[in-house]
Amino acid sequence: MTGHPTEVETWLTEHHDRRAQIRALAELVHAADGELEEAMRWRRLTFTAGGDWHHWLCAVAATEKGVQLMFHKGALLDDPARLLRGESRYLRQVGHDRAVEHPREIAELVRQAVAHQTDMLD
Repeated sequence: MTGHPTEVETWLTEHHDRRAQIRALAELVHAADGELEEAMRWRRLTFTAGGDWHHWLCAVAATEKGVQLMFHKGALLDDPARLLRGESRYLRQVGHDRAVEHPREIAELVRQAVAHQTDMLD
């Protein structure tokens, strides 16, 4: 996570106490697909493919409750390890600790997110 735009570095500085956790989740995302783009969107470190920010894939969020990896269309993803949590129409998340314990499963979720980038629920 070097060579970030200023806005990403500023956000990371604001969350200096959680920077290692943020970095770990971002590295999991990039390990799954090194071609993904990252930028600050919605006060989260957000990832997408092909410059399509309307259909973003996932994001690292840092809140008072902790750091988590959020999948925009997580409801569409096959999650046999049952890592994802959430009850909204699309959004699902996994906490930092569970994500880093399951790097292969996270990589598969990221690859599925790319495959379902523009899919919608019926």
